[in-house]
Amino acid sequence: MRTFGFGPNKIGEENVLTHVDCLSEYILRHSFQEIDINHLILQTNANIILKIIFNRRFDLDDPLLNDFIQKWKDWLAIGGDELLVVGQLPRWLAKIFAPGVLKRMEDTTEVLRDFIRKEVDEHLKTMDKDNPRDFIDMYVVSKRGELDMDHLIHNAFVWCPDAIDTTSYVLGWIILYVTLHKGVQKKMQDALDNVG
Repeated sequence: MRTFGFGPNKIGEENVLTHVDCLSEYILRHSFQEIDINHLILQTNANIILKIIFNRRFDLDDPLLNDFIQKWKDWLAIGGDELLVVGQLPRWLAKIFAPGVLKRMEDTTEVLRDFIRKEVDEHLKTMDKDNPRDFIDMYVVSKRGELDMDHLIHNAFVWCPDAIDTTSYVLGWIILYVTLHKGVQKKMQDALDNVG
């Protein structure tokens, strides 16, 4: 895992910095235009995760990236009180009292799993076991021929909600608070100038 983005290593840092550079360039290209910074952060975080999992990076305007993000937004929109209640019920009881919520959750989850499944299928066609490129390759190599495709898809799936959604909202709030506090902006700029 450290090879592909976790822990103190050059590859993970380069992955994040590459995407931060792309985000910065996008913002500069759209100077004096209204932009949705929350969506841009969401795209950037999705790109970082997709790079770690699938070794793929997308332009911020790429329809496939935006389709992937919309699928996650749809999945996360099911959350809240409904899903909390359904999650507490035994499955048979949820089928009786909340069949609509359960069906939406299952359908949306399957759409995301299909997206991941297609990426995994492409990976398996081009994989070189001696030169793993990403999480998918490392997972397959670690299984030594005993690959459980559903388990692999599940493991790729579970990375996304926290990494894409939670991180994006935290960064969005940080940016909001920094824009409201000029003194904090000055301290951050001074720190960046001193490091650079």
